[in-house]
Amino acid sequence: MKIPFLQRRRLVAFTLVELLVVVAIISLLAGLGMPAYTQMMQRAQSIKCATNLRAIGIAVTQAVADNNNQYPEINQTAPPLPYPVAGSPPGTPVPGGLVAVLGAYGVTTNMIQCPVDMQNGATSNFQQYGSSYTWNPATDDEVVTSPLLYFRPGVAIPIHSSRVRLAFDFTPVHKGKANVLYGDGHVAQH
Repeated sequence: MKIPFLQRRRLVAFTLVELLVVVAIISLLAGLGMPAYTQMMQRAQSIKCATNLRAIGIAVTQAVADNNNQYPEINQTAPPLPYPVAGSPPGTPVPGGLVAVLGAYGVTTNMIQCPVDMQNGATSNFQQYGSSYTWNPATDDEVVTSPLLYFRPGVAIPIHSSRVRLAFDFTPVHKGKANVLYGDGHVAQH
């Protein structure tokens, strides 16, 4: 017995109820997956930030080798100093800042941009100060093998380079924590 064409088509079609059930299940699964996706994206941005700081650390190591085993002198970009120079456009790298000093060692403008900071648009540290990261001015011209930590004028103690904070996020933008580059090149979140 042969089934007419129209009757065969009805046998393989979805009903409206079946279609609505499939749409509801897909919506439910998407709703359950969104928090995991958001966490994954936040973690990826934090890793990108840490990678930027590691690359800056490699450039610092190369600069140290060319600078008599001393850390380079980089202008501090943290408030209250008025960097960049008044009148320069937002996002302009700081004169004597990370890109200016370490550019010869591969540091680019993209490397001084924390992805989480850049989400803040015009209020980002990068737009306001020319970098998402700040340099610790206490390390300027310190000898790598025996950096000194100054507690007050005239009182200094040598510390290991693995405890020297070289550069870090301006503000704790990674779920209330900041990525920190240490003198030995490792990056940690605090």
